[in-house]
Amino acid sequence: MLTISIFNFMMRKVLNVKRRKAFSNVHVNGLHKKGDMFFRTVSVIVIIPILLFMPQSPIILLWAPIIITAIGEVFRAFIEWKYKKGTNDYLYTIFQLIFLLTVVYVVIDSQGLGLLTF
Repeated sequence: MLTISIFNFMMRKVLNVKRRKAFSNVHVNGLHKKGDMFFRTVSVIVIIPILLFMPQSPIILLWAPIIITAIGEVFRAFIEWKYKKGTNDYLYTIFQLIFLLTVVYVVIDSQGLGLLTF
């Protein structure tokens, strides 16, 4: 968590991006709001069958929400690029997504730095 916070702080300073509120749903426009609701709905529709039919596969349970979230963040970056002209918000979103996916992959691949078993 500290590594992610430091990375976000540095990227905000380098790209001159305002800090986002934690766990907030600040949408760029109506299209972004509709797209966000679509991705949330799809994630629920995908996760429920996985829980019901593949309860023995923890890797799928880990990666499915991560992939759905990543697709939602790519959509957010696209909307920021298209509708927030003159800002670097879309770059911040892309760099943040790449860094978070890398951290999640390392943690999962190393089995929680040796603390978890899959």
